[in-house]
Amino acid sequence: MPKATTKKAKPGGLRRAQLGDDTKDASAESPRFNPLAAATTGTNGKSTTAVTSTTPVAQDQEMTMTDATAEESSGGETASLALRADEAGDELSELRQTYEAAQKQFAESGTQEYLRGTIHECDRMIRNCGEEVYPSAEFNYIYASALHDFSLIGAEEQELSGFVEMALEYVSHVADLITAEEKKEADWVWKYYLAAGKVHLQKADSLYEDQEEASSKKEFKQLGTQIHTTLVQATALLDTGFKMVPEGEEKHVVRLDAKSIEKVGAKEHEMVSAAANVALHADRFEEYDRRKKWNTWALETYREVTQDTPENVEAWQGIATCLHSIVGWWADQEADEENDDDEDEDEEEPEDELSLPVYSTERGQMSLQALDAIKKAIELARKAESLTSDLLTLGAECHLNLVNIAVGDKAAAEQSKAAVALIKEAMATFPDPALEERYAEVLDEFEEIAGSN
Repeated sequence: MPKATTKKAKPGGLRRAQLGDDTKDASAESPRFNPLAAATTGTNGKSTTAVTSTTPVAQDQEMTMTDATAEESSGGETASLALRADEAGDELSELRQTYEAAQKQFAESGTQEYLRGTIHECDRMIRNCGEEVYPSAEFNYIYASALHDFSLIGAEEQELSGFVEMALEYVSHVADLITAEEKKEADWVWKYYLAAGKVHLQKADSLYEDQEEASSKKEFKQLGTQIHTTLVQATALLDTGFKMVPEGEEKHVVRLDAKSIEKVGAKEHEMVSAAANVALHADRFEEYDRRKKWNTWALETYREVTQDTPENVEAWQGIATCLHSIVGWWADQEADEENDDDEDEDEEEPEDELSLPVYSTERGQMSLQALDAIKKAIELARKAESLTSDLLTLGAECHLNLVNIAVGDKAAAEQSKAAVALIKEAMATFPDPALEERYAEVLDEFEEIAGSN
């Protein structure tokens, strides 16, 4: 029987950045990456507006930006954004408000002025503090988070590794400076753990790029071990942060279609995004144990989300994706083996194929669980009118997993029919030449199996 060898579609999630190289003082002659210079350079390489924020308005626990005026400097290359406030606060309080404003501004309009302003203010505060490290854990958390955020939405490709290395540096300063009292009471600490976890995931991305360029098997293996270690650090930080998210905490999120903005549960959103990211890393490992380990972490994270919010389509899709990845590893190994054993054509069809031992194996159970999860995701998406081609094709591939282990022609034909129907629906609903090219051979192969019974 032919084996399904199609590549799976990954669930949507936050865009993962691969990052880059670093300098803190804009005026100093130093090999360090300069985030201020990077944050004030546009995509065309020309200088853009650098924003310094004085006192943003805080009203009803939510930032609202009013009376913003740009004042050009004497050089004409930079400008400062003066924000009127009801009350003036201390320097750190103002920085905190600027960063909160930056996060909301980007969610609402996609613009980056306040984020650039946050980086600008952090750089200024460090230069003025008279110490090598600014003596505030919260300050270092804000700087690390702003560098991470900008790397995702505004950094040039050649700057990315600089942002991630510098963000890691400030994450480490937080770990050194944070007090036991802050860990228990500060309202920003859960955000720090999540930001630190994300920065470590970015580091794993950059290490993976290094691994692709490795000059020897030894270097390749060493980088693989380093990636694994970095993922251990990242997921430990994320797990800590998930447990600390306040009940009912929400955040503004730009949806993947970039056409709408919603307020979603912060914990739910962060968990789904992190799981999607870690699952992507899992598929990079050729070793079964590591692939399974990181898919399992993502899988358990997705499952926790579905327990709290059973209508979350992305989480159900993620569950199916993780299980499909592990099953796919087995399918790849089987495809590499020459196994031409022919089935006995005279063998009597079993009445209930799914009760046979093959479906009780780990591979069989994961295949069935993946199919159940993607069916749930498709059902929810249909009701919400948010169906995607990725959902339909992943559903098809989960059916094809069962074709690969089906016992008897009848079982193979039933799974093939379901897979073909979903692929054809995806092509009809979401016309795309790439989709047709990707599944043309699959359709020919499995329509033949489906039609044989």
